[in-house]
Amino acid sequence: MTTSRQTLAATQKSTIKDHLMRGETISKWESYERYQITCLAQRVHELRRAGVQIKGKSVTKNGKRFELYWIEEKDRV
Repeated sequence: MTTSRQTLAATQKSTIKDHLMRGETISKWESYERYQITCLAQRVHELRRAGVQIKGKSVTKNGKRFELYWIEEKDRV
């Protein structure tokens, strides 16, 4: 039996994966602003554990550091 928390996590993972598979990058702020997802790093971790080849790098903008995630074109199958 799945709980509503498990269903929410699965939906969030699907949303993040779909976003990345379109060739777009995503940051924590963007995931919250566009999708109201506050736990991006956890969802990325779960997707990676499931075999999705997500790249990430630390970016500094306006004195703020954050992680930016994407999927390389060759890995978008």
